[in-house]
Amino acid sequence: MPIFEYNCTECGGNFEKLHKTTAEPKPVCPGCGSTETRKMLSAFSSVGSTTSGAGCYSGG
Repeated sequence: MPIFEYNCTECGGNFEKLHKTTAEPKPVCPGCGSTETRKMLSAFSSVGSTTSGAGCYSGG
């Protein structure tokens, strides 16, 4: 299940919500209870080493 980040347009608070599908109703702000929320663009982060390709198989 993906985690989405949201911003509340009423109080300006940011929060995260775990969703099963994108068809679920808009989440409620945990700070003020408003449903006036919008999904934010979030960055993907991964941890790993790029100095060595010893553990990678390129397939060719």
